[in-house]
Amino acid sequence: MKLYTNGDSFTYGAELEDRAQAWPYLVSSNAVNDAQPGASNDYIVRTTVEYLEQNTPDLVIIGWTTPDRLELGNQHCTGRSKPDIFKDWDTDWAKRKFDAQVKLLDRYITVPHLFCVGWCDPITSPNYIGRFVEWAYGTPHGPGGHPLELGHRRIADEILRNISN
Repeated sequence: MKLYTNGDSFTYGAELEDRAQAWPYLVSSNAVNDAQPGASNDYIVRTTVEYLEQNTPDLVIIGWTTPDRLELGNQHCTGRSKPDIFKDWDTDWAKRKFDAQVKLLDRYITVPHLFCVGWCDPITSPNYIGRFVEWAYGTPHGPGGHPLELGHRRIADEILRNISN
């Protein structure tokens, strides 16, 4: 199965000694993983569309991040990294934007696709299957809070369970 994944550090495999143990590669040995640590949903939408303009995977899995990140000039920005940009942050606007991004990709992706989230609230999509943080709960995590090998194995198992249904 040709798999395309995108997301933030949970999908990237941050804090793993071997990124080949990240859940995308446990789900498929033929995976393209465009995830980046600290990625925003802006980045996720942009790079997913760019990839799908040139490629047709069998399955797309998006690991959405929190709405409080932006991509500015190809930089991942948060309130910690760019406090001046976020001083008048509008949380309601960010949530509305995130909802629009989810709907946009849900309609844009023409191949089978699944949506997950890391920490944020569940999303409204018929393709939503759950939260990484819940699937990896109780497993070892790195100092930055990311799941390690067992957590990625559990995430992959949950995704594979959803694919087989």
